[in-house]
Amino acid sequence: MRASLTSKIVTLAVFAVLALAGTSGCKPQIGDACTLSTDCSTLGDRLCDTSMPGGYCTVFGCESGQCPNDSVCVEIHPDSTRFARRFCLAPCGKPSDCRSGYACVLPSDRDARILDVSPVHDSVCLP
Repeated sequence: MRASLTSKIVTLAVFAVLALAGTSGCKPQIGDACTLSTDCSTLGDRLCDTSMPGGYCTVFGCESGQCPNDSVCVEIHPDSTRFARRFCLAPCGKPSDCRSGYACVLPSDRDARILDVSPVHDSVCLP
């Protein structure tokens, strides 16, 4: 009886370690592909913009300097009070910084501007 109980405890411990290993992977980054907002964050601090090809992990309604470290705050349609929107987007210095299907572009080429005061890069990953 005792050996059986010990065996069950060991089995449960191994299962728990494997389960934790599966949940400790890399945290999704701004710009990653997604289907649901929970693909981007289980805390609810990042959302999945499903209007972007393959989905795009982002934060809506950002302010300058408030995006996660791996992103920049960009205002789309900055000259329109009706259509202006702000999103955290993935910055890039070269095309290979962006995932497949996305290009490293200047925001001004897409009627947008980076709001952060001193961004590391002046381009972002967009379709």
